[in-house]
Amino acid sequence: MDYRLIYLYLLIISAFVSISVFEIFVVIGVIWAIYQIFKEKRLEGVLRYPVLVFSGVSVLSTVLFAPKMISKAVEEGVFQFLYFFKTGLKRESISRLLFFMVFIGILLFPVELYKFFKTGEFVPVWGSTFETGQFYGMFSLMALFFGFYFYYVGRKKLSFFMFFLTVFYFVILVLTHRRSPLLGYMIVGYLSFLVLYLNGYMKKILFWGANLILTVSLIGGYIYLSKTDVRFKILNGILLGEKEFNFQNLNRISNARIGIGIDAVNIIKNDIKEGNWINLLIGHGVRSGYYLPHQYSPKSWMKYESIFVISEFIEKGIIGLLAILTIFFIAFKRFVTTKIKDSFDIVALGLFVPLLIHLIGSVFTFFWDALLPLYLLLFKIGEVYFGKNR
Repeated sequence: MDYRLIYLYLLIISAFVSISVFEIFVVIGVIWAIYQIFKEKRLEGVLRYPVLVFSGVSVLSTVLFAPKMISKAVEEGVFQFLYFFKTGLKRESISRLLFFMVFIGILLFPVELYKFFKTGEFVPVWGSTFETGQFYGMFSLMALFFGFYFYYVGRKKLSFFMFFLTVFYFVILVLTHRRSPLLGYMIVGYLSFLVLYLNGYMKKILFWGANLILTVSLIGGYIYLSKTDVRFKILNGILLGEKEFNFQNLNRISNARIGIGIDAVNIIKNDIKEGNWINLLIGHGVRSGYYLPHQYSPKSWMKYESIFVISEFIEKGIIGLLAILTIFFIAFKRFVTTKIKDSFDIVALGLFVPLLIHLIGSVFTFFWDALLPLYLLLFKIGEVYFGKNR
């Protein structure tokens, strides 16, 4: 019996059922991973150094400057050690795991539909429409990869079913009105077509056709949001000259991120002025907004949720920010340069998707997410698979 595989399934199920239970499984996985590290006396993974630096800076800056948030620092920093957990998954296990995740989208839909009729929003068992957007964005691209795989192995009915799920899940993503997951889906979708094309699994006409379909779908989504979302209505009004280009309108479009960003920049300016070099290097600590000034943003907000470069600089300083930027660079480079040797490798690309969509979505928020440990672990499984099968 493979206890690591059982653990992985329980971790994934808990991620969509209860964040509290999920965090219990993360703690178990982190302890397990640390045991593996000490046993083998080595760290593995292309993201090992930036993950270590990010985790270390998160905890250190919080201990020094925001000790009330030490539990949150452990959650946002140490929990990412799950990346080092060794699963030892083989091809068959990876196939079942990803198929299971695609199937979760079907199981979640009745809950989403029930909550839509009850609250008017598509929300999952826990979380908000943001989680729904992230979930169904990654389910959609995973289903897309399965669709291509089944097509190449001659299982046309399964292929068409997966393509149907791709579209269906994308529609749910659009209906959430969440811009960050939608942006992540768009960029990772285009890059996915590029990877398939560069590896000879998409002919030129299919490559451009797929890009056209994705572009038309996104335009359709934008038109829908322009009619239903006040933020898009204001943006269109500015673009058409019907509304003023001013602070109030920009702040509404950005969900108050302009004001938050101004507060964050003022804090950084003050640190430079007063020579707070330790804060500039490692930040003010996780969720340090509880004690830092707020002039244009709500005082109850503990994170300066603006462009992630600013948000992360406040909490983790230049060192933590560089670690995050390194994760961005390595993760996308690893994905784009993937070499596909056989049709099953297309399915395995789905392991990279959750982290990549999250990274793009975090550009206008912040790097941390409650499910980030899972996204990092799935990415690690993907890099190990492609590393062993080259």
